[in-house]
Amino acid sequence: FFFCKNTRHPATHNNPTQAHIHSTTNAIKSNQAITKTNQSNIMKFLLTLLTVLSSASTASAWVMPLSIAQGLPLRRSVAKYNTDLPVPAEAVTAAVEAAIMAPNHFLSEPTRMYDLGPEAVDKLKALNEAKAKMFDGVPGWMLVTLKTEHLDEDGNVSAKLALEDHAAVACATQNFMQSLAEDGIGTKWMTGALGIDPAEILKIAGAADDERMMGMVWYGTPGKELSSIKAPPRKQGVDEILTKVA
Repeated sequence: FFFCKNTRHPATHNNPTQAHIHSTTNAIKSNQAITKTNQSNIMKFLLTLLTVLSSASTASAWVMPLSIAQGLPLRRSVAKYNTDLPVPAEAVTAAVEAAIMAPNHFLSEPTRMYDLGPEAVDKLKALNEAKAKMFDGVPGWMLVTLKTEHLDEDGNVSAKLALEDHAAVACATQNFMQSLAEDGIGTKWMTGALGIDPAEILKIAGAADDERMMGMVWYGTPGKELSSIKAPPRKQGVDEILTKVA
């Protein structure tokens, strides 16, 4: 075959009708080829996306922003855990990193955390045998302490800067629990309900003498989904809490 300069097929060169049909057919074939190429590219993209999302090491990079104001992530106080499902170490590390980023006065960084293992927990159970069975049902124990240079003469947290540090550790504790909630891990902030002298708990953890216990955060895979746990109703709403000042 010999082709003309106008790229028409030689058989249709002198026949406008056939030329039009041939041109239309080629256009349709071209569009079909483009469509198939697009579909193929889309499929390749989706497969790549699924591969990335299924990777445990990179999944955190794809987490969508969540709003506490909308109730997400659903941090709830959890008392019953599934002890058969371990908490990923990466989730705990990420939660500690979130705690570090809490606001603190002049970057005093007063937060200290102790992740207690089985031996330490056994010592706690020995100090309150009445609750030993309850303690056995808690997978993770994170002791949170306050380390500040601004304790008063009696060693208490009452001076202004000590209170600033106290508030910072409270923020860090919230961040820690909130981060775990994003990974579906339940928590509960415990203090006096442990029934153990804070000084004894600090001693078991090996905390320094100038540290004060802020709380023990229980953590673990919840016995039921966090989304199914209802938050206790608050007595005060926005109108009682918020005052707008002109």
